[in-house]
Amino acid sequence: HAGCMLFWDDTFYWYGENKEGVTDEKLLWHNGVRMYSSKDLYNWKDEGVICAARPEDPESPLHPYSKMDRPHILYNENTKKFVLWMKIMGKDKIQFMTVATSDQITGPYRIVNEKLHPGGMNSGDFDLVKRADGSACIVFERVHQDMIVMDLTDDYLGTTTNFSVHLPRKCPPYVREAPAVFTRNGVNYAFTSGTTAKFPNASDKYRSRLN
Repeated sequence: HAGCMLFWDDTFYWYGENKEGVTDEKLLWHNGVRMYSSKDLYNWKDEGVICAARPEDPESPLHPYSKMDRPHILYNENTKKFVLWMKIMGKDKIQFMTVATSDQITGPYRIVNEKLHPGGMNSGDFDLVKRADGSACIVFERVHQDMIVMDLTDDYLGTTTNFSVHLPRKCPPYVREAPAVFTRNGVNYAFTSGTTAKFPNASDKYRSRLN
């Protein structure tokens, strides 16, 4: 669920929330992050769970009952680490990020930051964007307000104080979420969804030449 894809070393890696064993999300939300690999986007190999759930620790952001969403991975050339970010819905309904790292793209990933609020903000759906110069940013919904673009630290493990505010809206369902961002020919493109939970709505599309 909520899959992402990363092309690395001539291989496509497809990963997302592992919903194995989930029959009722009110009782069980996830079983970690699972990954598949392919050379041709047709034949797929199951790489297994790359970031395991923690059923033994009820306070962990990766406990199976914790609402872990939308995992995203970037590779950091400076630290030689793969960095995994996950959105977590806390027991108090406050959303935050959990960050994990691995030496290998297929894991295992180990948590290095259990609870991160980018810029002190309540952060919802997000995307990670790596620029051509190796720097990176997180694009996230500041819950029920607007969209934030915030630079990551050089190691991708945290955020800086440099950010910009976009797409302010009065309230759901007009607030945008679920950003999907990519760059082509020097232009940044973003696809977003309205805040209607699991009910369908029309996507909005944007483009910009801003860095």
